[in-house]
Amino acid sequence: MVCISELRGLQDFQSRHPETVVVAMNVLEGDAALNAIQKLMTKQKLEALRIATGTEWQAKFHLPEQIPVTLVVHNGVVRVMHDSVMADPVSFLETDVKAIRASTTAGNIAQR
Repeated sequence: MVCISELRGLQDFQSRHPETVVVAMNVLEGDAALNAIQKLMTKQKLEALRIATGTEWQAKFHLPEQIPVTLVVHNGVVRVMHDSVMADPVSFLETDVKAIRASTTAGNIAQR
């Protein structure tokens, strides 16, 4: 599961950017893990976050074993990986999204 200290920031980012999809990934499986996640989400009032569970996410995105890991995926490609706790997830992700948008815009201009 994403580091608990980052969940609030991830939700804040999701709320500010409804055009994006923020998914907290949990690599633990089983009913006990799912119940614990649901309790945490309810207790922390994290209703804007989506949760993905299972170890297939690690293989799909070539994730390291350590957690937390935060990915920024654009058009199905991992563009940024933060492999430690982000002190301020909103500012980190805002910076990432601006850089991706700028590079995408620059690419579109170059293709014209």
